[in-house]
Amino acid sequence: MNVNGSRSRFKHFYVYFSFDLCEAMASFEIIAGTYEEFLIGYKFNSEDQTLTQSFASHDHSSSLRTLATCDHYLASGAADDRIIIYDFKTRKEHCMLTHHTATINCLCFTHNHSHLISGSSDGLLAITRVGNWQVEKKWDKAHKGMAILDIAVHLSGKLALTLGSDGILRTWNLVKGRQAYAINLSSKSKDPKSLEKILWADDGVRFILYGGRYTEVWSIEIGGILKCIEHPIKVCSCIWFSEDEILAGYEDGQLAIINIDTSEKRVKQGHGSRIKGISKKDEWLVTVCSSGELKVWTGDLREVCKSNAGCRITCMDIISNFEVVKEEKVETDTEEIIEISSKRSGSRVVVMTENDGESDDSGKGIPVKKSKKSKKSKISKQKAFEETDVRDKKKKHKIKKIKAG
Repeated sequence: MNVNGSRSRFKHFYVYFSFDLCEAMASFEIIAGTYEEFLIGYKFNSEDQTLTQSFASHDHSSSLRTLATCDHYLASGAADDRIIIYDFKTRKEHCMLTHHTATINCLCFTHNHSHLISGSSDGLLAITRVGNWQVEKKWDKAHKGMAILDIAVHLSGKLALTLGSDGILRTWNLVKGRQAYAINLSSKSKDPKSLEKILWADDGVRFILYGGRYTEVWSIEIGGILKCIEHPIKVCSCIWFSEDEILAGYEDGQLAIINIDTSEKRVKQGHGSRIKGISKKDEWLVTVCSSGELKVWTGDLREVCKSNAGCRITCMDIISNFEVVKEEKVETDTEEIIEISSKRSGSRVVVMTENDGESDDSGKGIPVKKSKKSKKSKISKQKAFEETDVRDKKKKHKIKKIKAG
């Protein structure tokens, strides 16, 4: 893996920074999770249109599966059953969540940044409060013990959709903390077992389900499918490109802009292998593929720049550029050692005092340690006293015997 910049180590989080080169002018940062257990970051500079690697961390012990961002927080989930929260204001690991006991398949923050919702392969659905990171609600068998594939929170933050490997789409009331209703996709979708992801539209009325060779456009107004788009090959990633268009990434590395109403397609070769993630930030598009290649595009799919991470990318997200908060060094109290010699015993007394800026007239609370010499002198004096006492007793005993004889 190509890594630029100087290395800073804290715990087992290795970070490679190059702030002098890209921090001031960076537009956003691309975060990617890899099969090799690494979390890597690339800063995109919109002025000179370059990608510069900003960090690489190896905090997970298994392949990363999902990423989610919320303001300055980034959450990563992996096959090691752990969720790690990073704070990009300090650029450090913030905390670790271990309430799951299976692979983390999906993560999603609410739009008001109040909660993190997570789903795992054993069917556990959990809601964690952002800030104190305490688990507030858990459903052990949200999809009857089957794996939860994806989570999508509505823009209002009042409801969420979950897609399970049981082929059921469930709606959750986040206000009351319970399931609202469930839809069996086998009666509505052409290939329900192949669907993997959910994505809401900006209008909050439509959402898409995609996976396999199908992308379905749903509407909550009619409670059903508006349009079903069939692809020539497997679709690996998909986003809303505009109000009436979607952008799909295929298994062979192609990108296709598809009009929902007319089904017209504009196809372009984007990568040489399957596209694992597509994200949109302002007027820029970012795509990543399984071979480790990252590309930044304009809105009309003109390639701007690219880089290669040297790892197999599994997931990707974008986070805004934040000014790094430097931690202030806390000055530790110094200690003064004063040696006081004793003329009689020849011992030393070591007095340790703490300089905290305040004088203590009473002298209380100051620890006084006597040296080993003083203890030895006391022991020798005690032994000498005991020996003289024994001698005196022996003399008295002899005198008594003489008088008696």
